[in-house]
Amino acid sequence: MSVLLNWFTGRRLAANLLSVVVVVLGLVALRDLPMAEKPRIDLGHVSVSTFYPGASAEDVEANVTGKLEKELLSVAGIRKFTSRSASGQSSISISLDPEASNPAEVYQDIRDAVNRVSDLPAGVTELPLVRVAKSSNLDFMVVGISADLPYGQLREQARQLELKLRRVPGISEVHLIDLRTPEYWLELQPEQLKRYQLTLTDIADAIGQRNVLMTGGTIQTDDGNLELITSAQMLALSDLSSMVLRSNPEVTLKDVSGAIRQGFERRQSLATINGQTAIGFDLRATEAADVIATSKAVQALLQREQVRLGPDYQLPIGFDIAREIQSRFDIVKYNGLGGLALVLVALSLCLHRKVAPWVAFSIPFCLLGTMTVLSMGGQILDSYTMAALILIIGIIVDDAVVVSERITARRQGGDDVMTAVSGGVKDVFPAITVSILTTMLAFLPLLFLPGNAGKMLYVLPLTISIALLFSFIDALVIIPAHMKSVMTQAPVAEDPWGARFAPVVRWALRYPKRLLALTLLPASGLAWVLYIQLPTLFFPTDGAYLVEISAQLEGNQTLEQSWQRAAAVDRMLAKTGQVVSWYGEVSETEASWTVSLTPASERSIGADAIARQWQQQGAQFAGILSLEFDVDSGGAPSGRPVDLQIVGGNDATRQQVADRVTQWLAQYPGVLAPHQSQADAVAQLKLSVDYPWLSRYGVTLEQLARTVRIAIEGERVSRVFKGNEEVFYRLVLEENDRSPEELNNLYVRGSGSQLVSLDKLVQWQSGQRDEVINHFNGERSIRVSANIDTALTDPIAVEDALMSAMDGVDPAVAIVSSGQARDTREALVGLAIAMAMAVMAIAVLMMVLFDRLGDALVGLLVVPVGVAAALVVLWVHGKPLSFFATVGIIGMTGVVVNNALVLLYHYHGQQFMGDDSRLRRQLLEGACSRVRPMLVTTLTTVAGLLPLAYGLGGYDNLMSPISLVIGWGILLTAPMVLMLVPAGYLLLLRRRARQQPVRSQEGAGAPVI
Repeated sequence: MSVLLNWFTGRRLAANLLSVVVVVLGLVALRDLPMAEKPRIDLGHVSVSTFYPGASAEDVEANVTGKLEKELLSVAGIRKFTSRSASGQSSISISLDPEASNPAEVYQDIRDAVNRVSDLPAGVTELPLVRVAKSSNLDFMVVGISADLPYGQLREQARQLELKLRRVPGISEVHLIDLRTPEYWLELQPEQLKRYQLTLTDIADAIGQRNVLMTGGTIQTDDGNLELITSAQMLALSDLSSMVLRSNPEVTLKDVSGAIRQGFERRQSLATINGQTAIGFDLRATEAADVIATSKAVQALLQREQVRLGPDYQLPIGFDIAREIQSRFDIVKYNGLGGLALVLVALSLCLHRKVAPWVAFSIPFCLLGTMTVLSMGGQILDSYTMAALILIIGIIVDDAVVVSERITARRQGGDDVMTAVSGGVKDVFPAITVSILTTMLAFLPLLFLPGNAGKMLYVLPLTISIALLFSFIDALVIIPAHMKSVMTQAPVAEDPWGARFAPVVRWALRYPKRLLALTLLPASGLAWVLYIQLPTLFFPTDGAYLVEISAQLEGNQTLEQSWQRAAAVDRMLAKTGQVVSWYGEVSETEASWTVSLTPASERSIGADAIARQWQQQGAQFAGILSLEFDVDSGGAPSGRPVDLQIVGGNDATRQQVADRVTQWLAQYPGVLAPHQSQADAVAQLKLSVDYPWLSRYGVTLEQLARTVRIAIEGERVSRVFKGNEEVFYRLVLEENDRSPEELNNLYVRGSGSQLVSLDKLVQWQSGQRDEVINHFNGERSIRVSANIDTALTDPIAVEDALMSAMDGVDPAVAIVSSGQARDTREALVGLAIAMAMAVMAIAVLMMVLFDRLGDALVGLLVVPVGVAAALVVLWVHGKPLSFFATVGIIGMTGVVVNNALVLLYHYHGQQFMGDDSRLRRQLLEGACSRVRPMLVTTLTTVAGLLPLAYGLGGYDNLMSPISLVIGWGILLTAPMVLMLVPAGYLLLLRRRARQQPVRSQEGAGAPVI
């Protein structure tokens, strides 16, 4: 190593060439790195969606959801799953166990479990859709097409737009909203069926058998091979009308039909974009896509299509995450440039004018070098990576400052240039090495944090470690090569800062025990008190820009009626000046919207306050039973602040507990709009079957149920490919015949082909049914959720108080935490473990460096002071103890210990001799010699973080707490390092002196420690 260092020191051209190569490669990487909002991670989440048109919630629960859940219970590696059975659809949300060693295997087991369910109802025409969620394939853009034109005409243009969107580079999936499948509607008349003695199932089976396209094989002829094919497809409405159902007498399909028409499948929901009904396109990006570039390509396509389509069509954009990514990158960029400018100012004020530019060059060298390695490693440039680069701006110059200061000191001491440069580098090489390793060790435990937030944070230790390695190269190769040329003339030795701080250190050395007692115990106590007092909020929402709205609508409404009621929310959003765009989806019983707000820096009101205003306005909307507002903090998904599952017992006891929990939450200070997941019951007609008569006539229940289903909902009895898309045949009664009275006149075919009317087999009974049925891990459940006012409380405090108050509830019913409180607890435990791991790793490293336990313990004296300082900073600024604030505390610990380590290494290289006063004088001189370098490194670190901490270039709610904690924590702790380390080392020297046998003055002189 010494030879290599000397080689680069004597070859400035080689150092310059290395610098140019790194800068050029970094600029190329910066151009090519794809940009995204979040790191590419596996979210550990799977959704299973199954469509069962026309089925009630009970039917969906029993015949779809229950069967799927039974198989899922056998899959190892699942942490929890929740399900929702609603009219016509089953939705299952699965979360993997974070400890699962092989998530890909668990995903495959889930797919296999779903595929094992082979007895789904005939009405389920498509297999359950299993989708694995990754941060890279979440929707990044929602666009639409709308026009005041017939649906068929609008749909044709939508299909053309869909194909063009799929061809845009960077788009992996296009999910369609309200693009309905074409169908031939065969509407039958009950009186004609009765006249011709036909049943609905007779006609359904006849159409299925008549519509055939089948290859018979290939035969060999003298002219070559000849393919045989049976083609009896009915592609035109005239073919359907003339289809013969019976030959004697001849009965055709038009004889029993009121109408045979071309249409589309029933509308189950409708999409709205910025208040307009539209056909929507939910766009997903490829894993390697640059989201901003892909968004621009989509916008360019929409502009071209708008010109082609003309003013009759509108192409609205309801959501574009590229806007937020660009806004966040602008925040990071402007804060980074501001921090860089402040770092340069600090360096120019504190360092020699010829040294400062080369130390400042460390910043672009390290940042661009990091970009190069990230690009080569297949990483992306997300907001977390950018924030990590800002966090490290002030830290990466520390090593360059230490090396340049040491070389300058040796030059001032009379060494020639080569001796000063090579000797200075060798002096600090071990300390720099361990310093970089300690900073890495402070962040590396973040790799082991639980949950999706921990997964996303992997880019912080990765990016910081790479930047520190380039800082190491810069400090030992680039800086020495240039110091040789700028140190031709020895600078004047002047260090007023050391002299000014000397009285403080002298007092600390005079009363070391008193200092430690007055510092460590109060600091530990203060840290504990603040930890208890500070609100614990997983991800603060002060910089949020997305709001999710969900509405429960009145039951027994048509889709058009539900849309008229839900439109009140669209009108409210249109009148809100802070709203940029939104998109929504409305069904008969519920609706949802995703709202994009202007950037937080452009608003005088937070997203939480806006949501509260909407909550108050929404309480007056007719036909909307409840409105739920979820503010997306921008961090990992973690549910609502208060999110509980009431599981077990029977329906009555479960509802009682849910009501009690809801009432308790409603009176708790700071809890907003507690809400139950239960929907209103809807009216229902049930068939009361006369089983003896059913058996007597030889009619099966399946025949009966199928007949009723065809009559009301209809059944897809066959299909053809027409043009380039699939067209289904739907058999159903005419709309004005879909009533119990007409159903009674329908026939079913019993044994011996005898016809039996339904009124002989069933009776109709009025009743009610659940509109939505929820499950948690396979059991029926009721979800109770609420938002909170973060100024008054936090999720953990609410949940702890609730669990205490609910101590006496029915033991058969469980209250399960499934929201932010649970995730926050797990994260805090993980962060505490990470903190302990970081401190232990740093201590082990220092023990290896110094070969003594005592020296390492002295270095750790600053840890409780640093933690207390960080918590005080959060308290003074009114910030909660968030996930990222705690990450900042861990990182700050490593930086603070670095300052102590460099001073300890200085002491370790000295021989302490003589009496106690001489020991204090040597310790004082060592501490004063470190004042200037520590001042410079502290100022550069704080200057680099200051803009991001206060949002001078735009506020980032995730990274601001980290910057705030690290910046102020280092600034407040730096003076204490210069007091605690000398005082602690003095006590250590005294202890060693007592343990060392005293040699006689005559034989060995003064003791050497």
